[in-house]
Order: sequence, then C-alpha cells, then structure tokens
Amino acid sequence: MPSRLRGLAPQSRAVVFAKAGLGLHAMVTSAGLERRRAPDPYSWHGLRRGSAQFALFQYTLAGEGRLTYEGRLYRITPGQAMLLFFPHDNHYGLAEGGAWEFFYLCLNGSEVMRAWHTAVGRRGPTWVLCPRDPLLRAAAGTCADLLTGRVQTPWQASARAYTLAMGLMQQAQPSPAASPRHRFAPLQRAVDLCRARPAGRLSVADLANAAGYSRFHFTRLFTQSEGMPPGEFIQRQRLALAVQMLQTTALPIKAVALKCGFRDPQYFGRSFRKAYGVPPGSFRRSGMYGTL
Repeated sequence: MPSRLRGLAPQSRAVVFAKAGLGLHAMVTSAGLERRRAPDPYSWHGLRRGSAQFALFQYTLAGEGRLTYEGRLYRITPGQAMLLFFPHDNHYGLAEGGAWEFFYLCLNGSEVMRAWHTAVGRRGPTWVLCPRDPLLRAAAGTCADLLTGRVQTPWQASARAYTLAMGLMQQAQPSPAASPRHRFAPLQRAVDLCRARPAGRLSVADLANAAGYSRFHFTRLFTQSEGMPPGEFIQRQRLALAVQMLQTTALPIKAVALKCGFRDPQYFGRSFRKAYGVPPGSFRRSGMYGTL
C-alpha cells in the first residue's frame, strides 16, 4: 500500500465546495479507500451513472476486480490502475466470490476529461504503476489528503486534479528523447544522424540506411521505439532548431525556414503553428518566449 494511505481506515468522502465565482477546469469530486468482498453487490455500469461527465482513477491494492471495457474483459490485479471516464460503455465490479481492496479518485472538468480521453485512447483503460511511480504517488497523496481533510479550498482541490491530469498526459506521450543507453544501437545511429544534420536534405530512407534496415522494417522499429514515425521525428528536430534560431537570431522567417530544412516557407509556417500554437513571427515578437 502507498505509504500515504497506511493507517487509514476504509472510508469515502465527497469533495464539495461552494461556487468559487471562477470556472475551474479540473476538480476532484470524491475520494475513497475501500475493501469489498463477496457477496457485496459492488457493481458499476458506465452507462448507468447519469449524463454528467467525470473520470475515475482506481488503483488495486489487494485482491482482484473485473472490468469489461467496450466488450473486452480485464482482470484488475494489485499494481494496476483503472482509468475510466463516464458516460461510457464499461462495467466493473468484484470477481465472483472474490475480494477487492483499492483507492479511488473521481474528477471532472474540461482539462481532466481531455487528459483522460487522450491517455486512455493511447494506452488503454488499465495501467501498471510501480510503487515509486510519480503518478501513483500523486494520486495516493491526493486521496490521503482529501480523506484526512488537508485539502480545504477549491483551489487546492483543483491544483491536485490538474497535477494528476498532466501526469497522465505526460505518461501517455511518446518519448522522442529516449536515453541512448535504452535505444537499440542501429536506431541510435539513425537518431544521431538526424540530430547532427536536421537542416540537411534528410529523408526516412537516409535514416534507414544509417540503421542498416529496409525502409519498411526501419519505420516499424523506429515507431515502436520512439513513439512516432521517423518522418515526424525529423520534422520535430527541424522545428526545435527553428525555435532556437527565432530566439537567438534576427534572420527573416524565410531564411530561418530554409536553414532548418524547410524548402517552402509557407509550409514551415503552417507546421510551426501546428506544433507550437503560434506562427513563427508571433513567436519571435512575443515577450513570452524570450527576446534577442
């Protein structure tokens, strides 16, 4: 059991605050530490919990639960978290004749729902989390603080919900900056080539040749390793170089595009805006990102 929850008796608590006057886009709505045992009728249907949108983080401490998610059956064993959102086609409860000990958090708000849909879409509804995992520690700490009354304002509750949502988003993202010691040597050669000459006429075929694989086989292995296709990796390296040049040089936007490997400045502008949310000219002029 996570250390923050040790010594606490099974209990649950709703988190309700008077309206604060400002819209909060992430909020914890309830928390609990529970021990369920058959014949306890512990059973929840995701399409029978009303129309309000909310999310659930539920981590198994002991025993076993069962989850049916979009028609697929999952066993939820110790060390596994369920990540669910509602309304949705899911059903979870006790295994027949079994027992289940877990802690849970229910959350809502637009940022929470965005994070949950993204994370579950990429990694599925069940996650294995080791005891030292920052996401698990944040969730367990939030649950313990809610159950013991340490979270006393809506701002504190919202901050906890937002931290958990962003932790999910972080773990759901591909890792383009994987440590070289964890990367297969042929793929590392391709990554090194890409980082050495992002502005050059570099293609996926060039990276495949550096790795010593056919383009098809290389693309499959690279995508599995880096969480993105090699073409997207090349583009990210070029855009990162563009950010550096926009911050540290006075070169015209067209010149930056050409020096970063983009032959079409208009395509560069569209790609930059898609990646960072602002056009390159606005990025340079804004004091938010630093100045020359």
